[in-house]
This record gives sequence, C-alpha cells and structure tokens, in this order.
Amino acid sequence: MFSVGAKRALLSVLCASFGLAIVLVSSGIVPAFTEDISRTVNVVHVVDTTRMNDGSTEPLSYVSLFSHTPGKLTQELMELRGEEFSCGRNMTIDFATFTMMYGCRSYKRSNIGWSKSEVPMLHVESDSSTDDARRTIVSIDTKSSTRWSLAINKQEIDDFTIHVDSNKLVHLGGKSEVDGWHTIRFAGGKSSPTKFELTLFWSINGTHASAKETKAEDFSPLVKLRTDVNRVTPMVAMVLEKLPRWSTHFGKSTSPYTLAFLTALPINI
Repeated sequence: MFSVGAKRALLSVLCASFGLAIVLVSSGIVPAFTEDISRTVNVVHVVDTTRMNDGSTEPLSYVSLFSHTPGKLTQELMELRGEEFSCGRNMTIDFATFTMMYGCRSYKRSNIGWSKSEVPMLHVESDSSTDDARRTIVSIDTKSSTRWSLAINKQEIDDFTIHVDSNKLVHLGGKSEVDGWHTIRFAGGKSSPTKFELTLFWSINGTHASAKETKAEDFSPLVKLRTDVNRVTPMVAMVLEKLPRWSTHFGKSTSPYTLAFLTALPINI
C-alpha cells in the first residue's frame, strides 16, 4: 500500500506530466499526431460573397485549412511550403453552422475551379410593416448546390417560413435557437429544388437597425447561407496531395464539402 505522501507525490508527477504534454502539443513543439494516430483536417475552397450584399462587388476566394483537434498545423504546413499559407486566430470563418476560430489560408490559384454563376443569391423581394409587425420576404437561389445550411438571427427574427412553389417546407412555430441562431440543414438529390422563398417575421424586441444607424465597417448578419459543392478545385487537389499521410479529410455531414460558398443578408436591409 502506498502512503498518503507517496500518493500525493505520484499524483503531482502525473498532473505535471499531463500539463507539460498539453503545453508542448498546444505550442506545436511536439507533434500530437503520427502515422499511427491520424488527425482529421478540413481543406475547403471558400468563396465568400458576404460583403456583396452591402456594396462590395467581388467575392473573396481562398483555400482554408483547419482542424477541430487541438494543436497548431505546424507539421501540415511543412508539407505545404510554397503554397503561400498563413495562419492565425485572426482568420476566423463563419460557416453558418459553426465558426472556425483558428486556421490557415492561401489565396494562391483560388480564382480557379469555380464561377460567379455558382454564387448563391439572397434577394429581398419585399419588406413591409403593418400594425408594428414587420414582414420580409427573401428569395433564395442556391444555384448548383443541393446541400446547404441556413442560419436565422433569432434575436431579430421571431419566426419564419420557407416555401418551394406552393409547398411549405418550414411552418410557423417551434423554432429553437443556439447562441441566438436557428440553423437549418438541407441535403437533396440531383433533382432537388434550388430556389426557395423565405418569409421572416421580425421580433418586436429586435434592434431593427437601419442603414443610416449602422456604420459601413459594421456587418451584423440577419441571415447566413452556406452552399456546398462536392468538387475538388485545383488548389484543393494540390493541398490534399501534399498533406502528411496521417492527415485524414474531415467528412462529417455538418462540415462543408471541399467547395463552399458563403453569403449573408445584413440586419439593415
């Protein structure tokens, strides 16, 4: 039997060893993954058209590399020398269903493999108020994508419906929220619809910020849309080929395909 003092000493050593291991892995000094322990990595070609709805005309295109597992992407970047990746926590990406807090980004050859005709559209068809009740109708066109994610700002929107022609896909009532957002994920086949009508019923407690009240540099989204396309662009193919053998591509259904288009509507529509 161990004495109380010996148990405390052993526990202290174990805690210190565990803490040191966490520090070494988090700092990237010691690799957390080897050929025997794989690491899931996201490689996504992102076409961000979020600012196109507030005056910008050109989408921002880049290849993003990130992982949900702990540790920096030091070893991966060693294999990607010359591909012009830069990393940091200042490169956050809002994928509608989640936000990437740390990752790497490269603009090299990012204008190849997609076209502007594939950029999804969020268009305000009407915006009216009666008896202090505001209703906004937005047309959604996901273009070539039949797998998409939509996030609705529940701090501003009390309820909403979604129609396809005369069919109602989402009815009034029963909307939950996580961190102020209600998220919808849609996945269909080749013949699935790509045009929808979104009707928003505003909350009487919302900010309802107008264009005059919002500074040009501020962007508070009302609706966020991500459309996924199952296509490997030339730059993504290059990155996947160069990644270490112990890196496995992340393919969870909530994750974007290797080509993702992002767009949004601001609150001050």
